[in-house]
Amino acid sequence: DCCHVLSNGMTVIVKSMPVTEVVAVDVWIKTGSRHDPAWGWGMSHFLEHMVFKGTPTLPPGAFDRLIEGRGGMTNAATSYDYTHYYVTVAAADVAEVLPALAELILGAGIPVAELERERLVVLEELRGAADDPDHEAYQRLMAQVFAGHPYGRSVLGTMESVAGITAEQMRAFHRRRYRPSQMVVAVAGAVDGDQLLLWLEQCFGQWPDPGDPEGEEEPGVVATAGGRLAWEHPRVELPRLYMVWPTVALPRWSESICLDLLAVVLGQGRISRLVRRLREDYGWVRGIGCHHQTQVLGGYFLVAAHLHSGSPERVEQVIRQELAAVQQEGITPAELTRAQKALSHELLFSSESAAQVAGLLGYYALMGELPSLAASWEWLQQVRLESLRLVAEHYLPLDGYTLLHLSPTRVPLPQS
Repeated sequence: DCCHVLSNGMTVIVKSMPVTEVVAVDVWIKTGSRHDPAWGWGMSHFLEHMVFKGTPTLPPGAFDRLIEGRGGMTNAATSYDYTHYYVTVAAADVAEVLPALAELILGAGIPVAELERERLVVLEELRGAADDPDHEAYQRLMAQVFAGHPYGRSVLGTMESVAGITAEQMRAFHRRRYRPSQMVVAVAGAVDGDQLLLWLEQCFGQWPDPGDPEGEEEPGVVATAGGRLAWEHPRVELPRLYMVWPTVALPRWSESICLDLLAVVLGQGRISRLVRRLREDYGWVRGIGCHHQTQVLGGYFLVAAHLHSGSPERVEQVIRQELAAVQQEGITPAELTRAQKALSHELLFSSESAAQVAGLLGYYALMGELPSLAASWEWLQQVRLESLRLVAEHYLPLDGYTLLHLSPTRVPLPQS
């Protein structure tokens, strides 16, 4: 296992997994939708699509045929803080795949004809998202919590912004943002570390870094709390209630872990506080859950409920009561133990395959930390009851959340 920096500044992480016969390569770029220009929202996501459309020497579809023809798989994803491209192939095929992968990502051609065809695909994706009430509710919440900040915009952009992006603008954005010094290549599986580093230097190291990197924002909480939103949607059958609190920015991992544990205690599993009380005891909700999301410049804690027979006001009141109890009395040792086991097992289950390990290593390295699985497990075990109470008191105040009530569209009664 090793962490190495190539001659052009690209970071490489290699994890040997002798029990597998495959190799996963996950390339992470420190550019996401928060780096999109104001006039070109959705640029990063659109570019992710276009990277697969080839280079001057790699025709559209050639990379997919190379991977799938050998029984491998490849895909990509764009988020607010990053974009990543991942491939899993048999160990015997790595030497042939790496040059094409490096060329595809760093030498993207972005041909005009392909861009126009792919623009239709992205616009259709936007239409589908607009038809999803849960997606729209989430975007409305983010626009309120992260008002005026890129985190408050959709990763997909808008119909207008995507329609206006040109091939020349995208090529300039690619040159500026896809710099080797802002990238991490994580490799896991049946690998020989020394040989792999040589291949990576030959394939990825040959691409020069243009230098003059753009200044990055200093990490800090950018979200604001407050506001009550009401919205109706014709495709909603059951009312929804969403409550969001702004939380920590990276790299405040210890507080982030505490919030992850609180999400388990409050709303993950049938014996969690909110599920037990609102669904099992009262029957007021069909489902309720909690989720904590950590991001580079500020995260959020979300409670989402699908209402059944309870009014939004009564459900909100119970959620506030349970939060108040955690802040004033803390949680029980049994609750902490259950939450620690749940997250520990989640960590273990998410690191069984080469692709999962490469993804974890690439993500944490790009975000500025490279914890081992053992270190992550140790952090979880060191959390104390009082730490959770203090974190809940600080980050989940009873007067510091944004609420959205989503309900079915009311049909007006006929006039007599």
